[in-house]
Amino acid sequence: MPRIHIGRDRSAGRAGKPAAIFFLACTFIFFPPPTYASQAKRTPPRQTAPTRAPRNVKRRIQSILDSKGAKDAQWGIQVISLRRGESVFSWNPDKHFVPASTAKLFTTAAALVRLGPEFKYLTTVEATGPVDEKGAVHGDLILVGRGDPNLSGRVLPYNGRTERSSQPMKVFEDLADEVSSRGIRVVDGDLVADDSYFVNQPYGEGWTVGDMFWGYGAPVSALSANDNVVTFTILPGQRAGDRAIVEQGPMDRYFDVINRVLTVGGRGAPSSGAASNTERRIAFDRRPGSRVLSLWGRIPAGEVGLTESVAVDEPSRFAGEFFRLALERRGIQIHGTLQLRHLEPVDVPDLRSPWQAPRASTTNVIASHQSRPLIESLKVTEKVSQNLHAEMLLRTLGRERRQVGSVEAGLEEVNQFLREIGVNESDVALRDGSGLSRQTLVSPSAAATLLKAMYNSRER
Repeated sequence: MPRIHIGRDRSAGRAGKPAAIFFLACTFIFFPPPTYASQAKRTPPRQTAPTRAPRNVKRRIQSILDSKGAKDAQWGIQVISLRRGESVFSWNPDKHFVPASTAKLFTTAAALVRLGPEFKYLTTVEATGPVDEKGAVHGDLILVGRGDPNLSGRVLPYNGRTERSSQPMKVFEDLADEVSSRGIRVVDGDLVADDSYFVNQPYGEGWTVGDMFWGYGAPVSALSANDNVVTFTILPGQRAGDRAIVEQGPMDRYFDVINRVLTVGGRGAPSSGAASNTERRIAFDRRPGSRVLSLWGRIPAGEVGLTESVAVDEPSRFAGEFFRLALERRGIQIHGTLQLRHLEPVDVPDLRSPWQAPRASTTNVIASHQSRPLIESLKVTEKVSQNLHAEMLLRTLGRERRQVGSVEAGLEEVNQFLREIGVNESDVALRDGSGLSRQTLVSPSAAATLLKAMYNSRER
């Protein structure tokens, strides 16, 4: 079904995501900012005097709930005092609500405690055969992803707003530079994009078909590049009647674009039609599995344009194609083709429990990239509400803690963590790591218990 935009830039929000019923979990105290200057010697935080709670909290909240605008909504509220550890106000505290993106709190808290703030991801380029004196690899060259969500131009550390470098795929360029510096000039075999660190479960339970089209519903892979999206910029032509200008990046020809967007008279310009005929109206359409993107509609002359992120279907192929181009730009020839290496769910005996994966053939590491510490990635996940990063984190928990990078193993680890901090099992029903699933349910009391436990933890 076509996705239509009218007169505004969707990229500023998530209009394509259905509204959810939210809950509120409050603690009346200001949290001091966390510090990680010395991770080797951390102690539980000293309890400081709490900020004085507003007077008549119960009356003020109740007045809001009794207002005309709130009566038709469903509310869940849990307000607790961190100093006294008691409830200040509650309203449906044990009822289940769809938490939407606040579900990320559960995933990121578990990861921070279980993996630690200094955890780092490793991405490697490996060869299955020797490199001879002429620079030929007698075997395959493998690009191995291990769950790093920031193989992109995103600038870290995150400082309150998203910043991107002018080289969105610099990590892959750097890896190609390292391969070239080893004297490699030709690969006799294939280029293999390996994302088998995770089980091949690209989408979450309870996601919709519409989610999968846009960047916020991008598929999950252990080898992800540029948040698994292609960014489209649509600009008006020079004059009415011209085709719109369509640009895509970071690969300028990843999608085959059928462009039927026309430039119309600018806003306020004379028009023989109705006023609405000069309003932006652009439709996007792409069938699942296809790399043909159709665009049609109109855009007013002189408008700043529209920027939109469209998800790719096969992230490892996306990363592999870009890496191959980076190698070719350095004069490195691949005689074979691009191959993908997945770990399918059917090949894993138990998606919840540890297992011994088949021993891989011996390889030689040619190049590598180590990520920045996990704590910096968590800031992006929470502040930007990055769904893909949360889903990758969930699977990383499963892989690092239970030796299987599946949704099921990740959820088992998160649920065990929640039990340890006192969250009742009946208060949480997680189905994914990001909250995009409409089947994920959480109670206000569970959220409040989580926030209280993290405030009192050494990871605060």
